[in-house]
Amino acid sequence: MRKNAVILSLFLGLSQGVFAAKISSESFFPLTKGSEWVYNTLNKKKKEPFEMKVVMDGPWKDGEASGMIMTQKDKRGTMRQFLLKNEKGIFIQKLALSKALTPEVNTRFTPAVPLLIFPLTPGTKVHWEGRLKVAWVDKPIIFDGDVMGWEDIDVPAGKFHCLKLHYHEKRGDEVIDEDAWYAERVGQVKYDGGQYVKELKSFKTETMQLWK
Repeated sequence: MRKNAVILSLFLGLSQGVFAAKISSESFFPLTKGSEWVYNTLNKKKKEPFEMKVVMDGPWKDGEASGMIMTQKDKRGTMRQFLLKNEKGIFIQKLALSKALTPEVNTRFTPAVPLLIFPLTPGTKVHWEGRLKVAWVDKPIIFDGDVMGWEDIDVPAGKFHCLKLHYHEKRGDEVIDEDAWYAERVGQVKYDGGQYVKELKSFKTETMQLWK
């Protein structure tokens, strides 16, 4: 009887270890080419709703730096984000912004600015300082990030168990506070920061697909 109890205990321990191994920080931000997200977005000041589509386009390489390009499109134009990933998180190396009939403008962060901080566990904090450079603009940036904890979030795509992150940024004289919620194997479910709020309407990732 005791032998069976020991075997059962070992089995449960191994099972829990395997399950825990499957839950990683990376799984909260699918980087697979072809992943798509559609958001209902609202300009809080103008009260203007619009739809935003985000797609993971594919890899990029610039010297020793390499990562994935994530493209965001809505009625305002197109923004390509050049993403890097390491053990400390996912970072934005540069942005490429364009509108209809206008050339693309590149914005570079030196060093790359955090987009998602690892490990994604409540209590994780990060402090970052760098610069934003575009054309003749060169602004200092101070960034503080905090993984706040778990919350259940209802959005048009459904109900998700999410980790909430809070970011406080100072870009020159401009101060921005942002909250973002991420769900495992889904990605960003909700964002509320600056002038905009966006909520997930539909998504398609490598492991999950949901359209509404």
